[in-house]
Amino acid sequence: MTLATAEAAEPPDNIAEAIAEAARACKDMDGTPNTDAVLSVEDVNGDGGEDWIADYAKMKCEGGINPLCSNAGCTLQIYFWDGETSWDVGFEDLVRSYKFGKSQGKRMLYVTTSGIPCNKPVAETCKYTYRLEKDAVVPVE
Repeated sequence: MTLATAEAAEPPDNIAEAIAEAARACKDMDGTPNTDAVLSVEDVNGDGGEDWIADYAKMKCEGGINPLCSNAGCTLQIYFWDGETSWDVGFEDLVRSYKFGKSQGKRMLYVTTSGIPCNKPVAETCKYTYRLEKDAVVPVE
């Protein structure tokens, strides 16, 4: 199985616009944006289609501040292929880190956030597990 990289394909219009908007926000704060590393392409939910991952922690905003990051984390967006011609946001949150994995044959997303979502101080962390389905990200208890 070969995984495509962001350089191998052009992002769909809605994803390209989200990246352009992030670059504009960086420029608005007197920064010089570099979004080259933000996007990656992978079939994260196992439906056979390319899904797009926008990891704004990888955006550079030289001379400014990354507008999609804060002390709570950076925006992570996962766009699922709809099986035809478009990609829809299936997941979007401020995260400190994330990784994909498998559990009992199911594709999973493991996320670490700041403490805010679980009523802790921002400096602490919360951990969440999600099951990746064809068109949904389902929280796992």
